[in-house]
Amino acid sequence: GDITKSTHAKYAKILLKIFEIIKNKYNLTVNKEDIFKIKFMKEYYIKEDLEKKMIVIFIPLKSLKKFRRIQYFFIKEFESYIPNTYLSVLSIRTIKPLKYQKISKTGSYSWSFTNVADDIIRDMLFPGNIVGKRIFFFSNEDVFIQIYLEDKYKNFNNSKINLVTRSLHSLIHKKIHIVLTS
Repeated sequence: GDITKSTHAKYAKILLKIFEIIKNKYNLTVNKEDIFKIKFMKEYYIKEDLEKKMIVIFIPLKSLKKFRRIQYFFIKEFESYIPNTYLSVLSIRTIKPLKYQKISKTGSYSWSFTNVADDIIRDMLFPGNIVGKRIFFFSNEDVFIQIYLEDKYKNFNNSKINLVTRSLHSLIHKKIHIVLTS
């Protein structure tokens, strides 16, 4: 669900602490003002296991591109700092209907729902590498997406995959199944 202001402030303090840990531990030089332009956060739980949760942070696309340099280290430190909590950083993206793309003469596939959904999936599964994707269409108009994920850094376990699937279903309203490949 949505995070309250006090929880948001608590997580913001934790994110700043982790940023300092990364800066000292890995000797990275990144301007934290560019990175932490957090627009909003959401928490996702699995109904069967309320102790495990996923925090999804939404930041502007330009900030995410700068954040990519330290994102793996940041996620690793965050998940070790707060047990049973997983972190995902997404960029805020806009979907423009084709009609408005034609009016503003900015017709581009990058504004479509399909491309935005693919980018959200790619962001959620970082640092994993998507090696395949199958889309199944059923007669009752259900769409089921199966994603094959290569996890060379051993970042994903079953509970994290369940949380990612739950949060992706909430964000893009599609049934998604993630399969780890070796």
